[in-house]
Amino acid sequence: MKKIKFFSFASAVLLASAAGMTSCSSDSIEPTGGSGVAGQVVKTQFYLNIPYAGNDEGGNARVSTRMSDVNTQHTNNMATNFLGLVDLEMFAFEKAPSSGVTSTRTIRIGNNTGNTDNNHWRRLYSDIAIPVGTTNMVLYTRASKENSTSSTPKTKFQAGSLTNPYTTFTDEAKPTLSELKFNLETIHSANDFTEQGSTILNKLNAIAQTKATVGGTDIEWSKIDEASTGTPEEREILKKLYTNFVTLTAGSEKSVIRAIKDLKAAVETQQLADFRELTDAIRDKCTTTELNTGFPRNIYLPDGAAVLSFNSDSKTFTYEEIITGVTTGSNLVDHTKITYPSELAYFVSSPVKTSATLSELNQLPDYNAWLGKTADWTSYGEVVKSNTTLVVLKEPVQYGVACLESKIKCDKPSLEDNAKQIIKSTANNFLTVPEAGITVTGILVGGQPQGVEWNFEPASDAKFDHTIYDRDMNNGIAAKTTNYTNSNYTLVLDNKNSSTTNAAQSKVYVTVELENNMGDFYGAKGLIPKGSKFYLVGVLDPNGTTATKPSTSENIDRVFVKDHTTVANFIIKNLQNAYNHIPDLRTSKINVGLAVDLSWQKGITFNVEL
Repeated sequence: MKKIKFFSFASAVLLASAAGMTSCSSDSIEPTGGSGVAGQVVKTQFYLNIPYAGNDEGGNARVSTRMSDVNTQHTNNMATNFLGLVDLEMFAFEKAPSSGVTSTRTIRIGNNTGNTDNNHWRRLYSDIAIPVGTTNMVLYTRASKENSTSSTPKTKFQAGSLTNPYTTFTDEAKPTLSELKFNLETIHSANDFTEQGSTILNKLNAIAQTKATVGGTDIEWSKIDEASTGTPEEREILKKLYTNFVTLTAGSEKSVIRAIKDLKAAVETQQLADFRELTDAIRDKCTTTELNTGFPRNIYLPDGAAVLSFNSDSKTFTYEEIITGVTTGSNLVDHTKITYPSELAYFVSSPVKTSATLSELNQLPDYNAWLGKTADWTSYGEVVKSNTTLVVLKEPVQYGVACLESKIKCDKPSLEDNAKQIIKSTANNFLTVPEAGITVTGILVGGQPQGVEWNFEPASDAKFDHTIYDRDMNNGIAAKTTNYTNSNYTLVLDNKNSSTTNAAQSKVYVTVELENNMGDFYGAKGLIPKGSKFYLVGVLDPNGTTATKPSTSENIDRVFVKDHTTVANFIIKNLQNAYNHIPDLRTSKINVGLAVDLSWQKGITFNVEL
């Protein structure tokens, strides 16, 4: 994601009593002291503390546990780069929250920015009603998607997208936490490539079905072996051209245009006197002006999601799609499960700390001790009563999502391709890495759940079958041989596996999308022309020998952990495992082509090759 800045947002939450107590019907009632009764609410003021990025106290307040760079919010200058908080909402509980527990009240603050107090890092909200008997609270909020340089909001690729189910509740709703599910947004959920790419298919099929009358005999290009005219050498040339054409698999409009132009040039180059009518017919069909939709970019999917197959019986091209119950036999990504990145969401589930005598900010525990979880709470109560003047959330607010920080470089000035394997060449080709580098155009993260539960962790029966597509690279990055690129930041969901039958934490396959600005080369499955997109896959294995676990007492046992950044340093070793399409990132049957040095901030390190 482009320019994503994360602050060390281990926020502390305070609620200070403004004026007594009200009933659940909001009729004012004077405080009487004591614990109160069920159904009563105490009206409070609400303070929100926002730690600055340089805060280096212990625990979750440490900047090293937070995500980095404008849409992910990592800077010491909070005054100019803090993205703000919107849809702020809390739920009150009379016991520790869990999936089946029902809340006692929805407390909505929404987009109210409150009033800033004398401390720059705190905000004050007034008249916030909390039920008597509250012992715990769950808080949700998210970053604003407003654009500071334009009146147009940020796109879903820039700011991410995640459902916010809590915003649908009324002010006094009492939902159970199992009702709260936060889902990634699919970019294009329909299996409709036949319709979306119809112009491309019609053009390809017309060319593949070319026929002409040669010397009074009708000859089909597809049946050139059956022709009795011309020389064997001419027929072999036409057969090879046909075979190369119908084995085309890269189905993006850009790739198809390149293939058609290559075919036209090849036909014009070959002086086949005995088949002039047929080659002229092929050439005349090799037009591309009608191909102008940009598919599949026009529906916001990566080029590599569009994969062609050819039926030799019907002589027609079709797009391969994953359809339930239908086996394609291909190592193919399901485009209906490609999603936008997650948005920047915040979450905390915390016990409350209360007081009937304190109400001023300067009477509270030391700021850094509070964030570092070393504050002394012995003089505080643990339940909201009718005479409560102050309510504090003991635990700091966390990011509910995780972040992948990616950097990439080339291992050598020239990279070896796969020509020997693909075309049986005597030697592989070596492509020179341009001085400006190989352009990186996207990051795809496989193994993502469709969504997470109330606590921003996947359900125990979650399927990790979705793929996040981040195409908004941080100011444009290119893989060079000298240094790693600038970091790119992709917001993802926690991939914790809580299955009761197989709780092993999974590998994660990450694909780097690049644009071939070197020259034509042969990858894992065939030709990757200059100007087209290609894909290199790296595996992030939390249990592999390349993984260095954190030196802290925190147990990091999976690739993505909410409120943490995973750092992956990718090294392109060669081009032999490059794909012209996106493989199925759920499977182990992938040609891995990236070296990855993977680390969590406050954490883990991997070295992975591409």
